[in-house]
Amino acid sequence: MQRRDELSLQEIYDELRTRITLLRYPPGTALSENVLAQEFGVSRTPIRRILQQLEFEGLVETKRGIGTIVTTIDLKLLKDVYALRKKLHEVTGELCPVVHASERDLEAISDLCRQVAETRTHYAPETLARLYNTFQEKMLDLISNEPLRRVSEILYYQTARLWLQLLPELNWADEVDYVVDEVTQVVDALRARDMRTVGQIRCRHLAMNLNRMLAEEAPVLEP
Repeated sequence: MQRRDELSLQEIYDELRTRITLLRYPPGTALSENVLAQEFGVSRTPIRRILQQLEFEGLVETKRGIGTIVTTIDLKLLKDVYALRKKLHEVTGELCPVVHASERDLEAISDLCRQVAETRTHYAPETLARLYNTFQEKMLDLISNEPLRRVSEILYYQTARLWLQLLPELNWADEVDYVVDEVTQVVDALRARDMRTVGQIRCRHLAMNLNRMLAEEAPVLEP
């Protein structure tokens, strides 16, 4: 029974994080413990615990007299997080030199790449963001160092929203091509069992992604 309760809480946490990172809850959205507890059929206590975890991860904040709201992202935070993520990608190959990807894993990632490529002819920003989040989760699963995996996960989701918000300002076909290129290169490196190269590829694409967003003079991510 305890395991079922824990799984249920994890599912609620995953759902709320997804709503935030896919901008279904835009920055500034107020999250009511009562409303969420009623929606998910639980008491306020587990909802409060989940919101506290999301606050620790920088996705929500508690304001006196207002309650819990979805956070904003400014350019300084974006740059700081990306700088740290680049460093983490650089050390991943050193700390996790063994590739734990099976052929089934590689096929799953390749299938994601095909799904991404299919979005090139129709504008579907949430679909693209969701597919990239799934790719990120699969890459996190390959990190055998648990503290590194957890920190990498938190940092990714802190700023993933900004790319999604800026997609209307970026060239859609180019953004799809960038994702396809990154995933394709990563799969090739994984097949070669070369985690160092995987880290280098991800560093390079992370830097390019940041430069494209900064070129648009990205505003503060606001309500």
